[in-house]
Amino acid sequence: MAQVHVTDRYGGERLDRYTWQAGDVIVADNGYGYRRSVAVAVQQQADVIMRIHPATFPLETAAGTPFNVLRWLRQRGGSEREWQGWCRWEGRRYAVRLVAAKLDPAAAQRARRRRRRKAQKAGRTITAPTRAVAGWLLLITTLAAETWPAADVLYVYRARWQVELVFKKMQQLLRLNQIRSKHPTSVEATVRALLVAWALHEGTTTRLRALLSATATPERAVVSSGLLSGLGLDTLRQQGQGTWSEARVQACLPRLRRFLCSWPRRRGHQECAVRAWLAQRAGPRCGSQPHVA
Repeated sequence: MAQVHVTDRYGGERLDRYTWQAGDVIVADNGYGYRRSVAVAVQQQADVIMRIHPATFPLETAAGTPFNVLRWLRQRGGSEREWQGWCRWEGRRYAVRLVAAKLDPAAAQRARRRRRRKAQKAGRTITAPTRAVAGWLLLITTLAAETWPAADVLYVYRARWQVELVFKKMQQLLRLNQIRSKHPTSVEATVRALLVAWALHEGTTTRLRALLSATATPERAVVSSGLLSGLGLDTLRQQGQGTWSEARVQACLPRLRRFLCSWPRRRGHQECAVRAWLAQRAGPRCGSQPHVA
């Protein structure tokens, strides 16, 4: 975790809650997919990759005329395509790229089913344009096409699933979904304390991961992030109680390897692939640092 902002139940998701640096790449879902997010990032010299819906993110051509996304998707073309244009926010225009990828039939059907349930819950009827757009993954990015082709933009966004797994681990290991108090002040204090604990344990897990990766063998090359996070939190807890230290865990690491590392998988391990890909992207070819919201 780099930045944390705790709000009450009325606090919404906005990029301007955080401070960004030049070269940051902000990867976000459609909860942030608005023109204001583009403006916030560009004004701080950062870039975005975020999912959008055409109805809430109007685009325009270089001439200033509205761009019809649905008509563009219905034209003949490949399953992956991109378009360069503009969006406008508070009187200022921002150059953006629209990257689209067609979902496979099963994924498209699930997406349309989710849209239908959401519309029914709100007492609305899903429209034909909404059903058509649901069959596509639509991303907006401000990254230059010369250094970030459409395939790389799509890869980074799809890798965003890893942050959802982090949230799942936090809920399971910290029991974030089992806070007993219902008073706003005590709930906020509890959440902040648990987030501090998670931030402290990240240093331990990072060092343990580096040690395991440095001595990895082909048979045990995949490090289990879930087990590693559990060990890191247990180490933090035991350090507070004075039972064992991080140094003891590192000394026992050769014997712990069989529990923390798994056999290579036939389907591959997405986290390992993403880590390697990001390390390559962070080299001399591109200095951008992705951040996930």
